[in-house]
Amino acid sequence: MKKSFVPSVGTTILWLAVVTLAAGASAAFAGQPGSSLIVHIVNPQATDPAIDQALDNHYAWIDPTAPTNNRLFVYMPGTADVPGSALLVQQAAARLGYHVIGLMYVDGTQIQGLCASQPDPSTCSYDARLEILTGQDLTPLVDVNVPNSIDNRLTKLLQYLAINYPDEGWSMFLADSAPLWSKIAVGGWSQGGAEAAFIAKFRVVARVVMFSAPVESYGGAPPTWELTGHVTPSGRYFGLGHDRDGFYPGIIGGWTALGMDNFGARVQVETSAPPYGLTHELFTDLLPQRGAYRSAHPSTVLDIYTPLYPDKTPEFAAAWQYMLTAEVEE
Repeated sequence: MKKSFVPSVGTTILWLAVVTLAAGASAAFAGQPGSSLIVHIVNPQATDPAIDQALDNHYAWIDPTAPTNNRLFVYMPGTADVPGSALLVQQAAARLGYHVIGLMYVDGTQIQGLCASQPDPSTCSYDARLEILTGQDLTPLVDVNVPNSIDNRLTKLLQYLAINYPDEGWSMFLADSAPLWSKIAVGGWSQGGAEAAFIAKFRVVARVVMFSAPVESYGGAPPTWELTGHVTPSGRYFGLGHDRDGFYPGIIGGWTALGMDNFGARVQVETSAPPYGLTHELFTDLLPQRGAYRSAHPSTVLDIYTPLYPDKTPEFAAAWQYMLTAEVEE
């Protein structure tokens, strides 16, 4: 997928009621009456000079007018994508009271494409995702060291924000110089959504929010890491998929593997309304903003593909809000 153009501007604060941000759709949503979002755009090397891969900017958001929910939402992009491609959902989460981070990480390799030809695709997937998360040298198929890992990138970004913006509350998401996962909702699109589920396998997180994810399927079955041993309860996982997406069979297979079927049948968002029967599995058949149904896969969350109402607000805004705020089991 072609990367979005995101200017390297260091760290910037933008009051979105008066400033145009990135794509036109993002600006329209950000500029709605009463909007007062603050965004910091941070190059990864500003947080740690040892980071030397995947250098597109991180985004960090708060809405000082929204009552805080004392939670952080970390959005991770899909394969070869960047946080700046999905600003609308990040803005929406900030308006709901979240602190929000759009995290750049080493996402240049498509995991299913990497592992499908391996003798044990499930082990390949597990090792590659764990190396991307922690920087442990587990497989020659990816090359991620500790400084470039998700763990280090998120830690160093939170520390950077806490030091440079001490009045914004970023320090509440750190404990003993590490992310306080119990206060963090992890999510993302495609590979990023699957990585969020992988994080939740090892860390108890506040919730998992997956857009067109997870996609992996080997011989019609999900990788075994999706099936067993998640420390985050299944009741904290939510997904949104598109039924015209070529990856859709793998996505719903992944939801089943993660135990999400236990909370109700899949519900079509455009023919229903929150709380969608309390399901954790949402889908759509809406026509993407561009590219027709060829763009079904990114249309669940990427700004230039997600369907918009005539006023340029996202048609999935209610679904995103439900996924980010529905009650979860403790």
